[in-house]
Amino acid sequence: MIFRAVCLLAALIGGPVAWAQSQAEALSMLSRAVTASQNMSYAGTFVYQSGANVETSRIAHYVDADGSSIERLEVLDGSPREVVRINDEVRCYLPKEKIVIEDRRGSRKTFPSLLPESINALSEFYAIKRGAPGRVAGFETHSVLLEPKDGFRFGYVFWIEAQTGLLLKARMVNERGEAIEQFAFAQLEIGLPLSREDVRSRMAAMSEGWAVHSASTTTGQNVDVGWVASAPVPGFRQIAGMRRSLGPDRPDMVHMVFSDGLAAISVFIEPFRKEDGNFIGPMKHGAVNVFKRRVGNFIVTALGEVPPHSLLRMVEGVEQKR
Repeated sequence: MIFRAVCLLAALIGGPVAWAQSQAEALSMLSRAVTASQNMSYAGTFVYQSGANVETSRIAHYVDADGSSIERLEVLDGSPREVVRINDEVRCYLPKEKIVIEDRRGSRKTFPSLLPESINALSEFYAIKRGAPGRVAGFETHSVLLEPKDGFRFGYVFWIEAQTGLLLKARMVNERGEAIEQFAFAQLEIGLPLSREDVRSRMAAMSEGWAVHSASTTTGQNVDVGWVASAPVPGFRQIAGMRRSLGPDRPDMVHMVFSDGLAAISVFIEPFRKEDGNFIGPMKHGAVNVFKRRVGNFIVTALGEVPPHSLLRMVEGVEQKR
């Protein structure tokens, strides 16, 4: 009896301590992944999967002597596309449409730089712990599990390279643990002696005469765009607000972004048109859920990789400032 009592007491004391240690180790791994994606040179091929959709991309990431981060991403399936990023400046080349889109990265993250700078803040909305080790693209990895503390967001599993800390695989999962979408390297070389030539655009030379569209207009953190979310989704705060031009003969579109640090919800507001009447309510595009609602003479659209009821709550709380 005494032995059983001692064992029970040890379990009661050791359980929370072990959980805290697991969380601390997991947060440290995630922090390493943030640093590695910014400061290391690497090149490889990764696969994105969402339902029946599978897309392969080639990426090269280079950090030059002055600390500038330069990245070139080429989509290998379907219509040719190339994205070149120099720090936060992004240029997307679409040769089929003969368009160049200029934008700023802002809050948007791309694989393998999916994680936010403030890793510790994630523990407010996710239970974070170490998972089982594994192998990805021939590399030994540690895994980290993020389990949502409520029903307003999905869960995540991250596989992080054991030696360098680079994120090699990321999976979003629903409440049953089923994969919603996944990024994973199929082939990767880390620490390559890359140069600026390796990340230079291959389509820039042919883009002379293409239409150039600037996706950034009025943008910044919590810019006043004349609209407000009176009852946002718990944990999601506004991180950006902007007006985007839709063309010379149309009013600007309002775009607001809300995030919990990992998941994000975009809200678009534009004048109502007759053809919009057939597309009110919930929709789904791959891993992205969409909800449209009419507010007066405007259409409010919320979209994001979150459960549908999160988008419904968001659009029901969006209103124009009086």
